[in-house]
Amino acid sequence: MSKNVDLVEVRVKSTTSRVAEMVLGIIGGIFGMIAGVMALFVGGIGAALDAEGGTGVAGLGLACIAVSVLALVLSCMINKKRILFGWLIIICGILNIIFVSVLGILSGIIIVVAGILALSRK
Repeated sequence: MSKNVDLVEVRVKSTTSRVAEMVLGIIGGIFGMIAGVMALFVGGIGAALDAEGGTGVAGLGLACIAVSVLALVLSCMINKKRILFGWLIIICGILNIIFVSVLGILSGIIIVVAGILALSRK
């Protein structure tokens, strides 16, 4: 009585906790939205006083809010494709700094750190 036994290879996928990336991305996204609202406020005051470039600042504030929301969403989905989302989060952080400059430095740095963590940890 000889029975053929098929061996099944089981691969365990390593599950690294991505809580740090998620938390930093969420905090950075919230700070980015606050910076965008502040830029909208400054742009609105500039437009009300007929200052040159007031509407441009408001437009950049809206862009900062959109990029911050994107960084929030990407950081919540970081477990799916960490390499792709890590690079996209870094781009969001850099755009955050470019759009609202001084107001977006804190949020941009936090978002970039979240992206770097996603790329560096395996």
